[in-house]
Amino acid sequence: MRLPQLLLCVSLSVSSAGAWAQRAASGEDCFFIGGQADARKCLEQRVRDSDTLLQQTEADTSSMVLRWDDTPTNRGRVQRYLLSAGKQYLLYRKEQCELQAALAAGGTGGSHRRYLCILELNEQRMLHLQGVQTSLQR
Repeated sequence: MRLPQLLLCVSLSVSSAGAWAQRAASGEDCFFIGGQADARKCLEQRVRDSDTLLQQTEADTSSMVLRWDDTPTNRGRVQRYLLSAGKQYLLYRKEQCELQAALAAGGTGGSHRRYLCILELNEQRMLHLQGVQTSLQR
């Protein structure tokens, strides 16, 4: 194989690996492992893993707030907002993902839509928390 063709193949493999990792994180790869029941089990596990990771990210962020080099008053205020935002997030996620499930109009895809929604929103929340952590490190 000539060098330009080899580089193209390597480039496509790397971009495919990146796309695969993104699909795996979003749960889309669950639809390629078997039937509907297998996909649902896979998505349920992804949601459990995602919830665990989100809880750990929230705990890490809270811990960082408590160690933050700022006044006790400001640390307390940030901690209260962090906890309140976490509670509000869970309420929003529940309603938003039930909306997504309802859009399946009673079809078998309702649970899949709900799980995919949870995965997406958890990812967004973790990105927000990582932004908070970055701000605390400055």
